Amino acid sequence: MGGTGFIGRFLVKYLLNDGHEVFAASNGKTKVSFAGEAKYLHFDRFNPLSVKESIGNLDHFDAVYDQLAFRIKDVKELTDIMAGKTDSYIFTSSAAVYSDKSGLLSEDQFDPFSYEFDDKESEKSYSDGKRNVEAYVYQNADFAVSSARFPSILGNCDSTLRFQDHLRRIEQGRPFWAPEKAGRRNFTWVDDAGRFLAWLETHDKKWPYNGASAECFDIRTFLNLIGKVMGKTVSFQSQSEQDKSGYYKDVDFILSTQKANHEGFKFTGTEEWLSKEVANYRIQPDIECSSQEYADSLFP
Repeated sequence: MGGTGFIGRFLVKYLLNDGHEVFAASNGKTKVSFAGEAKYLHFDRFNPLSVKESIGNLDHFDAVYDQLAFRIKDVKELTDIMAGKTDSYIFTSSAAVYSDKSGLLSEDQFDPFSYEFDDKESEKSYSDGKRNVEAYVYQNADFAVSSARFPSILGNCDSTLRFQDHLRRIEQGRPFWAPEKAGRRNFTWVDDAGRFLAWLETHDKKWPYNGASAECFDIRTFLNLIGKVMGKTVSFQSQSEQDKSGYYKDVDFILSTQKANHEGFKFTGTEEWLSKEVANYRIQPDIECSSQEYADSLFP
């Protein structure tokens, strides 16, 4: 679900490359072609009747991926619908589950198996919702559950245009507001996010995993790295927050990926994937986010 979105198109490509039969489910508004290899399901993820009608004649899925759930209501309904129809549920969670913490963050700093979720469906924030979703499915689903906790996911096809805007601002020499003292953080490449989710389907351990590149940066160091890759000098100013980078953190917020690394998954180094993204940006600076050509260009 969410198979034609920012992460979903990369996940689908990796699953197809691994030889899986894939059903890409979406609301049908985003036009993506997977060369006829993937089948399509069109339904409203947040309407249980729509989901039931769409999958009613399908007997069984080895795994169900959910890119979209962010409220407990979303998964309470889905676990009922999918009962007996799947062996595994793989959920795209978020580093937001650690929103009340800082420093180096390992998976055990939020335990969904013991967390008392709010069953009244009264989430007050995105982070509340992601914590509730994780807790509910781990404690209630009758199928195996895995979740991937990502920080900011970067790539040229980000529908928010945040990453592309950073590249344009650096290209044009426009300054960023960035204090000299700032927290450090790490990032996830969208290609790695798709590859990591595909890896979780083959992995026999079913619990939460952090997913990010290992290197961590304060905001100036990160923007200077982008500038280095682009061959540009990044300018900073500290008087006005009007040009504040959306990637700024005032405290350290670093996801540890020791667990995934120890179990065999290796994330791409930040400078390596930034180089690929900058190259693609320069070829297609105004790329449409619905274009599968972008995802194709990053696959060998």
